[in-house]
Amino acid sequence: MTLDRLTADEVAERAGTTPEYIALLAKVSILEPEDDGTYPRRDVLRARFVLGLDAMGIDANAVADALASGDLTLGYVEIGGRRPPRSDRTFAELGDEIDIPFVTLERIYVAFGLPRPAPDEYVRQEDVPLIKFIPVLVGAGLSEGDVLRLARVWGDSARRVAQFQSHYLHHSIEEPFRRRGLRDNAAFEAALREVGVRSGRSGEDLLGWLYRRHSEVFETEHLFDHVETALEDAGVHRRQPRQVEGCVFADLSGYTRLTEESGDEVAAGVSLKLAELVNEIASRHRGAVVKMLGDGVHFHFKDPNDAVMASLEIVERVHPAGLPSAHVGVNAGPMIYDEGDYFGRTVNIAARIADYARPGEVLVSESVRESFEADGVTYREIGAVLLRGLEDPISLFRVLPGQ
Repeated sequence: MTLDRLTADEVAERAGTTPEYIALLAKVSILEPEDDGTYPRRDVLRARFVLGLDAMGIDANAVADALASGDLTLGYVEIGGRRPPRSDRTFAELGDEIDIPFVTLERIYVAFGLPRPAPDEYVRQEDVPLIKFIPVLVGAGLSEGDVLRLARVWGDSARRVAQFQSHYLHHSIEEPFRRRGLRDNAAFEAALREVGVRSGRSGEDLLGWLYRRHSEVFETEHLFDHVETALEDAGVHRRQPRQVEGCVFADLSGYTRLTEESGDEVAAGVSLKLAELVNEIASRHRGAVVKMLGDGVHFHFKDPNDAVMASLEIVERVHPAGLPSAHVGVNAGPMIYDEGDYFGRTVNIAARIADYARPGEVLVSESVRESFEADGVTYREIGAVLLRGLEDPISLFRVLPGQ
């Protein structure tokens, strides 16, 4: 017996099934035993994969038929068939060891967006160091709510990246192989072989690299803020009054009609083109895209001046970019930041102003008009307007480029 061959009993034990089921898979040519009755190690993954399909109601005979017709290949099953190694401790045992109740660990996993663990489930080896970090946070005085907030932000961000990566693989990386005439499964396998295997852990490396690059910006800001506080406490520096910040909502006019007339694919292309455009504009005007809203975008700017100039550029550039007209609302004032988003009355009013604006218009509140100091724009007073959802009217101004 060579190290790379297994008996039917060994394959069955590692796959979590019976020798009889392994014999059935061999009979229908899903598994490929040698003349001596031994199996390659990959057949453990194949057997495990087919068992998973069986649990979904797809029996082995259907799999065998698809293999025989050439529509199905199993060259890629190792991706979904590998089982990460488990530690020798259950979640309940590890919770007792680090003095964190199991119910807290359960909530953290749910906040991460991961499957809800069971008390008697053995913890993955890769999870143990991360779970052991939780007492460090608790020991520093963080409440369970604070830990869950952290888990939600990390979990949602990583889930979005992972979900998009799978979508991107199917629609962008596999598609050229399908255009060459390969069947769906063969295109998937070719994409994994030509791109996936060669890229290795590049996705994880890219995520880590981007995190470090973005962290540099925010950590530096945080550091300088503490230095400025220390200098002020020492009486050698006076902190400048905090400047009001700008909030922008920009929406495309007629997006719903476009979707109805041209279909979802065209609308999705418009959303993608809008995302590319607004990220470029935000970067040039020292702002940030908070989130895309399908046919619109929510921006944050530290300086309302930048918010106004970026808004004017948006309405100017959407048509040359092949997009419908945009209407934009801008407000300035205090905002609450949490979990990657901005909240509060300033944000709500900016959204309502955008709703009120007509195609091609940039409308701003009086707080923006009062704080704006840049040259090169003209304001036209609209007057007091009662916006949807607000109790009192607010003064609005239309912004136009030029004196």
